Amino acid sequence: MNKLIEHFIANLSTGDIWAGFVMLAIFYVLKKEPFKIFAHFNDQKNKDIDQARSLLESEKLGKESNELLREHLESYAFKKFYGINANKEMRAALLKFYQKHQSTIGWHDLNRAYSYIKPDGSSIKVELSLGSHVGRWAVTGLSWFIGLYAILIIILAFLSKADNQIQFFALTSLSVALLVAAMLFSSMNWPYHSAVKIRDCATKTLTKKSSRR
Repeated sequence: MNKLIEHFIANLSTGDIWAGFVMLAIFYVLKKEPFKIFAHFNDQKNKDIDQARSLLESEKLGKESNELLREHLESYAFKKFYGINANKEMRAALLKFYQKHQSTIGWHDLNRAYSYIKPDGSSIKVELSLGSHVGRWAVTGLSWFIGLYAILIIILAFLSKADNQIQFFALTSLSVALLVAAMLFSSMNWPYHSAVKIRDCATKTLTKKSSRR
């Protein structure tokens, strides 16, 4: 901490004011401790929620104010438990859809695919654009390319094992890193796959309703 203060004074003396203030900002953050800052904001948010709940239970506000507070609390609770920030209509549609398809669809699917989900009356629908399909195959292709390249490096590593042990360990480490990167990169397609899964469930439901008619 003392070194940061010394750097701040040194930068001011040399005329580099902006660098001095950056040092001072770093010192302030480190002094306050990032986790304590996060805890402070989290505690403040919880206090705001408790205050809103108390106001709602007191029944001292008007009808419109009570409705706004109730919506705020319900939205907060939904976001906290399901990880989705949605309005009243969308929350009802998501809950209804989940209750019908909970054997095949989980909240993790709805959470991942939420950017593709749109309201459809009292239910939901999935909209996948051409860009979504292209992006999906681009990610898949690149993931396979990285994975195959990693396998090729593993083969080269075993071929050179007898000649150079250092090169063997370096190539092996690189191949493992590339395989991990390929898996992480392929995880970018999880929202797309969840969206397709939800869309198929919604389509099956519509098909069953049509066949009954």
